Amino acid sequence: MSSLSAAHRAALEAIVQASPDAALAQLGAAVTAFRGDKAAELATLVTQEARDRARRDTAFGPLLPLFRPRVDGAPALTFPPAVLARVWREARKGEEAFLGLLDGAVTTDGEWTLAADRLCARAAAVLRDRPRDVWPDHVKPEEGAPPVAPAELAGCFDLIPLARTAVPRLPVWLERPDDNQLAGLRLLIQDCLELSPDGGRRMVDILFAHVADADRMLRVVTRTSRLADTEVILSHSEMGIFVERLLASVQTRVQRIAAARPSQNEAAMTGVVEDVTWCAGVLAEMDMSLQVRPDSPWGRSARMARVQVAGQMSGLMKSTSVAVHAALPMKRQVIAGRMTRLSPWLEAPGQGEPIEAAAALLAAVAALRGAATVFGCEADRMALKTELTDYLSTWANEALDSVADGDVADPDPVLRLVGVAARFLTLIEALEAARAVRRRAASAETARATNSGAWGASPVDA
Repeated sequence: MSSLSAAHRAALEAIVQASPDAALAQLGAAVTAFRGDKAAELATLVTQEARDRARRDTAFGPLLPLFRPRVDGAPALTFPPAVLARVWREARKGEEAFLGLLDGAVTTDGEWTLAADRLCARAAAVLRDRPRDVWPDHVKPEEGAPPVAPAELAGCFDLIPLARTAVPRLPVWLERPDDNQLAGLRLLIQDCLELSPDGGRRMVDILFAHVADADRMLRVVTRTSRLADTEVILSHSEMGIFVERLLASVQTRVQRIAAARPSQNEAAMTGVVEDVTWCAGVLAEMDMSLQVRPDSPWGRSARMARVQVAGQMSGLMKSTSVAVHAALPMKRQVIAGRMTRLSPWLEAPGQGEPIEAAAALLAAVAALRGAATVFGCEADRMALKTELTDYLSTWANEALDSVADGDVADPDPVLRLVGVAARFLTLIEALEAARAVRRRAASAETARATNSGAWGASPVDA
């Protein structure tokens, strides 16, 4: 006799089915610690749901990344996760006798693929015949956006048998495929086109979902046919949409880069670095994989992105120099009569917003080393590094000279500022200069401790 009422059981089933995978695993681990019939029934529900999801993931495996948003935010074909669960529940109805074949599947061949293909065909049929049952809240996508719709998802399910063999070969196509491997990719696209006019594009969408670095997918796109690496051909094919999506994402990131301000915190500057690096990767890959005409829409878009980002990077470098001089400033000191010279301001604060702002900018400039080459700013970056290395080394050495000469009443604040200079040198990867500053500072600390010990010992000895 069940210890749970029908209403309680239905409620628990709904909760278990709605739980994300991570929460379901935690629930399964927690429920084992409880005792009693109700806990046992709940454990059974969790176990059954976990097994059901494992079977779903096996059957629908190639499409699973399409139900997660891309981490890099690039425009891509993605579907709501809730639709996946609903489609699976509808597809498996009446197919319980075949579900056991999906347990423990580890290869791309075997009887389980027959069951998986059957379930995928049923899923496609449900999406075409009863879309409102599995996607009741569907809204037509905006013009120019990826075609997120039940019919599109049904078309992707049609391609799962082909995608199941294509996904393992994706790493080869992303690197340096030989002629036979390239022929395999092109035959795959032809097979997809025989199923549907949009089959080739859908297959690339499926493969794209399995690639974390969006720019690398250009290699696959430009290898789908013998002339796909030429803009004139690619821009008039269904594959051109992938280049347009990447360029649209580049423009979005360029706008974010332009809106950034040097006074932002370290987290914000990290976001700027990620955007610049992402744009550099896409534009560099376009240069290598695709023959783009300078006067074409794609060429103009790429050129404008380069000019805008290069301008922002130049401004960032100038702001970095200003920020470092503000964090560790110089002031004029009278030598004799009217003679003055610039020397470190040893009363500057040893911590606070100016120092952290300068550190964030220095870290950003160092992290942009690879991107600076793409945008033609590497010479400016190296010039900035040389300038700041000289400035910070001079500042630290003169400050330490003041400590050694006894011109400073309290050496502790000065040594903290010297530590800031060494930190800045480390951030710009001037490691030899940073080590030299730290060695001198350590020697000053040692000498100070020795002198303090000697003075402190005199009264005792007397």
